[in-house]
Amino acid sequence: MQSPALSPLRRATSCALFLALSCAAAAAQGDTGFLRGEGKLDLALSYTEDQYDEFWVGNTKMSAPPVGEVTREAFTLYAAYGLSDELDLVGSASYVMTEADGTGGFSDEDDLQDATLGVKWRVWRTIAGANEFSILLAPAVKTPMSSYEDNDVTALGDGQTDLRGRVIGHYQHTSGFYAALETGYDWRAKEPDNEIPLNVTLGYTILGRFTLSPFYSRVDSQGGHDIGMGSFPGVEEDYTRYGVGGYLRVSDGFGVSGMWRTTDDGKNTGDAESFSAGIVVRL
Repeated sequence: MQSPALSPLRRATSCALFLALSCAAAAAQGDTGFLRGEGKLDLALSYTEDQYDEFWVGNTKMSAPPVGEVTREAFTLYAAYGLSDELDLVGSASYVMTEADGTGGFSDEDDLQDATLGVKWRVWRTIAGANEFSILLAPAVKTPMSSYEDNDVTALGDGQTDLRGRVIGHYQHTSGFYAALETGYDWRAKEPDNEIPLNVTLGYTILGRFTLSPFYSRVDSQGGHDIGMGSFPGVEEDYTRYGVGGYLRVSDGFGVSGMWRTTDDGKNTGDAESFSAGIVVRL
């Protein structure tokens, strides 16, 4: 049975972590163990922009005048519905725009990108005083929504279907502190090879209104080739990124969010810096 002492905290923070669903066009921090609650619907609309003018070819970091600065913008709609107090149905869909201002004449691209649909199921929970521990399973499928460009510097995505098997370990305290670790295995239908993600998120809610959430993300691709050795969808892309997210609960049914993220290291990826802003509505 849910602890009464934890109920206000959960109500204050469940929306706050809603924007940390499975990756959208510009992958955000990993998911957490917060659930909506039976019959509750959360909707979120976010804008994300990331830019880079340096990138890794294999493990070598460089810049190139033909590429110049690459900019990617994404509008993403997220939704989560509580099928029960232990099970959420979650989904997202993105519209993405990319451009490169270098001398290479790469085409600007914009189109519907990928949709993700999955569930988040709490399979175990225990409460010990002010502490709560839980484990959740979060399988999902990601698939393209259009025949977008996937083999160019300005590619909108990898153009393939992923089957994602994720598990989430979650801890929270009545003081407003929480920590979540998400990992698993993503099966890729074509190229590139399968991936192992690792996402760590910490957070603290102040006065039941504002949540600050630093995070760390790592993706380890299980194979593929370097840039220039084949098509872009088959590139082995690894990276480590970190950043911080914030959420302000304006009322029980409305809030605003923000996120900043930077790339620490990578392989066959851009040295991207990103920011995001969004609104969240709870019904």
